[in-house]
Amino acid sequence: MKYRKFFIIMFCIILLGSVMSLISPILLNYWSSDTIGFTQKRLTLLALILLLSSAIELVLIWFREKFAKGFNISNCKSMLSDFFHLQYDYINDEGPTKIINKISASVNSIYSFMTGSYIRIWSSMLVMLAVLIMVSFDNLIVTAVMIVLVPVNYFGYKALNASLLKKSRILQEATSSGWQEIISVAGQTDYLKQCESYDNILHQVTPSLSKIYGAMADINIFAQCVSRFLFSINQIARIMLMAFTVYCFTESDMSPMRLVLYSILLPLYFDNLTIVTDSNLSKREMNTATDFINNMKENKEPNGSYQIALIDNITFDIKELTVKNQTLTGDIQGTFSKGDVVWVKGGSGTGKSTLLKLLPKFRLSESVYINSRNIREIDNSSLRHRLNYLSQNVPVIKGTVRDNLFLNRTYDSSLEDKFIKDPLVMSVLKGRTMDTLITEGGSSLSGGEKQKIAIVRTLYDDVDVMILDEITSNIDKQSAVDILDRLMKEKDRHIIFIISHDDLPEVYSNKSIQL
Repeated sequence: MKYRKFFIIMFCIILLGSVMSLISPILLNYWSSDTIGFTQKRLTLLALILLLSSAIELVLIWFREKFAKGFNISNCKSMLSDFFHLQYDYINDEGPTKIINKISASVNSIYSFMTGSYIRIWSSMLVMLAVLIMVSFDNLIVTAVMIVLVPVNYFGYKALNASLLKKSRILQEATSSGWQEIISVAGQTDYLKQCESYDNILHQVTPSLSKIYGAMADINIFAQCVSRFLFSINQIARIMLMAFTVYCFTESDMSPMRLVLYSILLPLYFDNLTIVTDSNLSKREMNTATDFINNMKENKEPNGSYQIALIDNITFDIKELTVKNQTLTGDIQGTFSKGDVVWVKGGSGTGKSTLLKLLPKFRLSESVYINSRNIREIDNSSLRHRLNYLSQNVPVIKGTVRDNLFLNRTYDSSLEDKFIKDPLVMSVLKGRTMDTLITEGGSSLSGGEKQKIAIVRTLYDDVDVMILDEITSNIDKQSAVDILDRLMKEKDRHIIFIISHDDLPEVYSNKSIQL
């Protein structure tokens, strides 16, 4: 609805600007044939009309960009929502960075076309129609040539668009994957800063740069060559029509002002023809964006319909644990209830994380039951509302300690008071305040401090199930003890699964799953 209102207003502004641009040649033609001719007042009026036309263009830019902010934010949030609901394996296979880059490019493409090109196509076509009608009353030959140029441009650019759409998909893929490869290297700050030289690294990223800019050069060469050819046809036609008009003037008693009129109308017609063709060119990027959006929707994670209010028990009845047709282990049985602390143990690659990722439905399973109901039937949102999964790769954002504690949570001053008094947070705040800035990736925090922030976020989420994936690995012993002791105080309200390569003291668990 908002876009429809925007389209109507923009169309009216553009149309008004186009009408203003047509008034000048109409007045010139009329003044050249009446008895009064040109006067100072008429010249002043002409100047005012031209100034008003320029002012309308400025209003057009201002209004479009004012609308663009909300339009882009809305589109980006919609695509991010699709991203958040993508299948787990699809995100991992494609890579989050690559998908986010495509989202950014798609938002820009949709903005460019929908707030500019799409509207200008219609207004320019109206201007062209008006010019054709005016010329047709004077010279049918010129009118016929101008009409013929329309299908030449339409079909020419349509063929170009079809080819560019295929090449644009290749370009988007090359750009996204190429920058993903470069970021994977450039993001290793600790490693990079200890390197003596970067020559080999620059050599290693050269294939990625070649992929990006090679695809870009390929599409630009093709697009510019074909566009230039079609543009040349228009230029030749424009010059020849003007030359033909001059010839008619010299061979007849045509009024000089009609020659002036053609010198205004012909450029106006061809300028708007260029707008139409250029706008259609930008449609290819819009089509690429639409294909990407549809692809995300096609890879949306499946969802159940049954709503749960609480998780009272969890049952595994798994004959074989498989990922992407690879069997990891089998015969996993057990039922777990509130108060259970379950140690999931086994060697590397046995499927410990894979097993517990079935609970938040990262992947689907036929043999996991929540409250005796097959997990496939349960609504994802209601399930995840009662469950938290924590990995050793703690989500830490660039922001304050407060920003990190309130990640994905509405700010509440009373809750902040509870955070500050929590023993785990108190240890993080030694030498810091809630306003202390945390660097990107949490590099200014120790591994234990990151995990403490994650644990506190979970404890105050009021969930029924906590899945702790190697949260005590690679952190100091005291931090591990602090975290586990804190969890034991809350265990009666939760079902807690702990994945650990290390031996977990019996005091911290009452059940286990051996893989």
